[in-house]
Amino acid sequence: MRKFAFLSIAFALVAVSFYGCDETNPTEPTATTAPSLGVGGMPTALSSTFDSDHEGWTLAGDSRDGTGHGSGSYWLQPHHIASGGNPGGAIYAIDGGKGVAWFFQAPPKFLGNRSGAYGGTLEYDIKYDGTGNHFYTADVVLAGNGKTLSIHFTDESDYPGSEWKHYSVELSSDADWRVENPFLGPAATEQDLRDALKDLNVLLIRGEYDGSIDTGYLDNVRFVPKGRAK
Repeated sequence: MRKFAFLSIAFALVAVSFYGCDETNPTEPTATTAPSLGVGGMPTALSSTFDSDHEGWTLAGDSRDGTGHGSGSYWLQPHHIASGGNPGGAIYAIDGGKGVAWFFQAPPKFLGNRSGAYGGTLEYDIKYDGTGNHFYTADVVLAGNGKTLSIHFTDESDYPGSEWKHYSVELSSDADWRVENPFLGPAATEQDLRDALKDLNVLLIRGEYDGSIDTGYLDNVRFVPKGRAK
């Protein structure tokens, strides 16, 4: 059974608030310093493969790390595994069971001036362990220059499972990016995306896909400029 939920995450620099997923009370949706940059605001090598550690990634929302702490103990950093990724290492976190969706949050090296990413893609691999009790929420959130943009693209045919699944998210107005609310917000324009990417201060990737307590894994995150194969 699908569920809708409410997501509200407060950040020091930006607040992200839109209809996503409230597992306890489902409702229908209603109406740092940047690294060295290459050409067009893109670094020459910008990726996280998690082969050695969590690479500075953190967690946002209702999550805890993978070390078995109680449901009331929440952590800012995901757990790292040295093997079992796609391939090599990966990171993961466990749903805290409090009824709010959780996300992997990108470190500073992905933020700042990412204007060169427009027209390209955000690529990543996901798998998760859960019951298959899926719900709707944003899959990716971008925030910068006072704008919060989100996109929801997964449905029953697209949800990850126990095997690694690759996602490629188009960073252009041709994709279904929305302002604030991933279901009801107005369609993001090219200028909206360019503005957010020019001074990106939040990048979130969905880690939770199950209305029950689940574990989400992430690997191989990277920006791929337009015209470049993965």
